Parts: sequence; C-alpha cells; structure tokens
Amino acid sequence: MAMTKCSECSQEISTKAEKCPKCGAPQKKKTSAFTWIVTILLAFMAIGYFSADPSSSSGDTSPAAREPSPREIAARSIKLDYTWAKGGFDNVMEATFTVANGSQYPVKDIEIICTHFAKSGTKIDSNRRTIFDVIPANGKKTFPKFNMGFIHSQAEKSSCEVASFKMQDDA
Repeated sequence: MAMTKCSECSQEISTKAEKCPKCGAPQKKKTSAFTWIVTILLAFMAIGYFSADPSSSSGDTSPAAREPSPREIAARSIKLDYTWAKGGFDNVMEATFTVANGSQYPVKDIEIICTHFAKSGTKIDSNRRTIFDVIPANGKKTFPKFNMGFIHSQAEKSSCEVASFKMQDDA
C-alpha cells in the first residue's frame, strides 16, 4: 500500500484514504494520465472546430491561391501623378492629374482624395473629388487644372491618391 502525507496535518496516510484518519481533512484525488490525455485531445478538437473557416469546404482558399478579381487587378494597376498650385486668390487647389491604367480593364469615375499639410507637417485639410471620365485599358489620361475646391490658406504640401473607382461595366 502506497503512503502519502495529509495536506493539512502532515500525518502519513494511505493514498486510497478518502480523508485523514487523524484530522478528518478530505484528501485530493490525483487525476490519472488517461484523464489528462482525453482532456487534451478534446481541447485540441474544440480549438480545431471553432477556428475552422466555415466558408471553406475543401481545397486551398488562401488569398495567394485564388485568382485576383478584375477590380483587384485594376486597383493595383492604377497610378496617379500630379502637380498642384493654389489659384483663385490662393484659396482653391488646382491640380494636373495624370491617371495611368496599366490593367486590361477600363476604369471610370476615379475618386481622388488630397490631404493637405502645413509647413510644420500637421494635417490641416483634405479635398475629395471625382473625375467622371473613362481611362481605357492600358491607357493614360491627363486632366489639367482640375479644380479640387477650397484649400486651407496655410497648406504647403499635399498628398493625393486614388480613393476609389468604378469598373467600366459598373452602372
């Protein structure tokens, strides 16, 4: 018969005793190795079940494995070059935009956002306008003196980018 010490009074007692014969303290039962193995396996199964992507059936559906959509191809292929100046008593931004579409899909209604910064680098203003025109596949168009609207009088630098666009087939 194996012996152990009581957790309360340190008296030696049998490992099979439910309570200490000296102090009456209930003894902790050791968890068997089998119980631990079953518990760990169930935990891994639960993690696997809850972390599985419900939309995937079989096969690889990672972004690298699927073909990019025409919109994604066009978005990566649109390049914007610009110069700008203040006009209209120095309170209107006039920009010359050159939009290059390096994709095989025509795009239209290019929305451009320009963010303006003071000499200190602080963001002070932004303008958002849409160029309602079509840029053909593998084409380029320049839009001179495009009016971006009022600009803060202390704007010294501007950063412009394509915010959105539509595919030619979009309504």
